[in-house]
Amino acid sequence: MRLRGRSALVTGASAGIGRATAIALAREGASIVASGRREDALAAVAEECRQAGGEAQVIAGDLDHPAFVRALAEQAGHVDILVNNAGHLVYAPVLEITPQQCEAMLRTNVVAAFALAREIGRRMVERRSGHMVFITSGAARNVQTFGVVYAATKHALSAFAKGFRLELKGAGIKVSEIAPGMVDTDMRKGITHPEVLKSLAARKFKPISPQDVADAVLFAVTAAEGCSPDLIEIRPKDA
Repeated sequence: MRLRGRSALVTGASAGIGRATAIALAREGASIVASGRREDALAAVAEECRQAGGEAQVIAGDLDHPAFVRALAEQAGHVDILVNNAGHLVYAPVLEITPQQCEAMLRTNVVAAFALAREIGRRMVERRSGHMVFITSGAARNVQTFGVVYAATKHALSAFAKGFRLELKGAGIKVSEIAPGMVDTDMRKGITHPEVLKSLAARKFKPISPQDVADAVLFAVTAAEGCSPDLIEIRPKDA
């Protein structure tokens, strides 16, 4: 129970990486604040966290709305750990991505993530303790066909992770970036473009699991006090 007595806010906690991370942290004794859009799914995750040994509460809402970001920070600003995980993905040829789809990905993956990190970070600095974890992607360092806009958002989020670390380390705040390769999550189930589906089907490797990413988060937040994991990249073995 390495996280007993500590608390964590996990965004995008209703499924995938967020769900696996919330449960993994709860298993180590952390009190979880699970946030996401789907209250029913969050309630199920919270119950799994309790069964795993940690306390849990649910705060449902949309991070794209500034008012919810402020409300979430007011209710969960006490947390020791922030896992900034919520994201939005659209795969399609770059000439077919609409400005509206581009804006939606930037709003969730970049602006909302920054806004929440800023709110929680200010409170951590006041206490001079805390650990922020940004879930980026292998796309933060590479650009692949059909994922150009998504890669752009993850490049930006990676820059924020580096920037928060540089500016907050003097206040005793740790900041870690977890950059997974392709993960087997529900985000990919919404892909319908035939060229994208054909490209995904041609890949020879098996995606990593949400649990693999959660294990990387757990490694980061349970590191020794004098050790601050900066960047952890994980990818499918055969990729």
